[in-house]
Amino acid sequence: MVFVVVSMADYSSMSDEQLANAGLTADGESAELISRYSALVFSTAAKYSANADYEELVSDGMEALLNAISCFDESKGSFSAFASVCITNRMKNTVDRAVRRAARLDADAELETLTDTAPTPEELVILRESTNEMSVQMRLLLSPLEKRCLDGVILGLSYSEIAKRLGIEKKSVDNAVARARAKLKAVFPDF
Repeated sequence: MVFVVVSMADYSSMSDEQLANAGLTADGESAELISRYSALVFSTAAKYSANADYEELVSDGMEALLNAISCFDESKGSFSAFASVCITNRMKNTVDRAVRRAARLDADAELETLTDTAPTPEELVILRESTNEMSVQMRLLLSPLEKRCLDGVILGLSYSEIAKRLGIEKKSVDNAVARARAKLKAVFPDF
């Protein structure tokens, strides 16, 4: 049995770029870079923690740092700038997710606080009875012309359209509607 003695290397003299390039093969280099950049992760997380959970930001920042170590390409610039951009972008994404999550929770809470405006079965019965009573009163109080003109108004037709349909003058429609309203207000003050 042969024992190999592995000595701990001193990585402090190596540049970030050297460590990142070697980081794919040895954990020591990665550990040294993590040690060097953990302060950046913590300070960036503190900067964004007003809008997201600090611990989630630190976790995502550390993951971004590890990805930066594994994806670094020295030909595209310094490791410091690359790691900083990776960490910042990941934390911005974390903040965006937290803001969207909070907005969804706020919207859900708002929906829960909305009152149900749908009529109850009892209110529907009362409304139906009131409508029936109004319909009976309209038949008793209004002339056929007044009723037909008022029906046209209820349907949203203009006075010109009602006049055309009934074959009368627009002024006659106006007068008939005015008479119908006056008669109904005497019986239904809220009309």
